Amino acid sequence: MIERRVDLEKRKRVAEMSPEEMRRALLTSQKTGLPNRRAFDEAEASPWVAMSDVNGLKEVNDKYGYSAGDVLIARFAEVLAGAGLDAYHNQGDEFFVRGQSYRELNEKLSEVQRILREQPFAVEGLDGRIATMPGANFCFGIGTTLEEAERSLKHQKELRKTAT
Repeated sequence: MIERRVDLEKRKRVAEMSPEEMRRALLTSQKTGLPNRRAFDEAEASPWVAMSDVNGLKEVNDKYGYSAGDVLIARFAEVLAGAGLDAYHNQGDEFFVRGQSYRELNEKLSEVQRILREQPFAVEGLDGRIATMPGANFCFGIGTTLEEAERSLKHQKELRKTAT
């Protein structure tokens, strides 16, 4: 019989995991180290939730390569966690954040925006050279449900487009 599994080393590591390690692996984003969408769905409900995504990720990927985009996503995750937010990496450049109040989420996410914009970070470009990104930005929407937060996020993106 021909072995269909390509990554035998990874399969071996998974087979050797304890149940706690396997659960942690299933609930954690490999790209950011934050809890993932599954962890968000399994977590206790919160009164407020925010949805956010990074502005200009496609341009970063096009100009510097996907590894630079991954650095930007990881940087965003670090700043979210550093602000004490209950943040989750959904997919790509999309993140969810849980909070106890609209005010708390708005204040902390606004602070994350300031930090992300003002702190440059290094990425490796397509040519192998190290480039310094001057900072980054993101949009966010807040609601009592993910659907409300998504509508709010779309509205914020529309406002951003009309302002430029």
